[in-house]
Amino acid sequence: MKKFLTLICCTIVLAATSCKKEYVTTAPSATTIFDTTPAFVLADGQGSIHGYTTTLNVPELTDYYNNHGAVLVYLDNSDGTLEQLPNVYGGVSYRFAYETGKLYIDAQNADGSLPTGANIPPPLKIKIVLVP
Repeated sequence: MKKFLTLICCTIVLAATSCKKEYVTTAPSATTIFDTTPAFVLADGQGSIHGYTTTLNVPELTDYYNNHGAVLVYLDNSDGTLEQLPNVYGGVSYRFAYETGKLYIDAQNADGSLPTGANIPPPLKIKIVLVP
């Protein structure tokens, strides 16, 4: 019986000491904050948006993020809180699209109509997070 228990203990000790630990390190995410976006311009009839659009130059946005990473965009709604896009704020629906070096933010009424009057989006504070 002692030999059997010794054999089991040795097997457990051998199995426990033969494990190899692997450490995976990842690159930190990059954050870009635009204090004010360029003014929104009327994009009616251009593409799928029936509203306004603005373009941001983001040189950090490389092909890597199209293939492997993630792009997160947040809108500062003037009271210090950030809301992630796509989002509806004040009756206006905001969404974003991107390509290498550029980020596009579109705005239209939540019902799909063209924003008018007070619903025309003003320049906004935007936070962009690039996750590798």
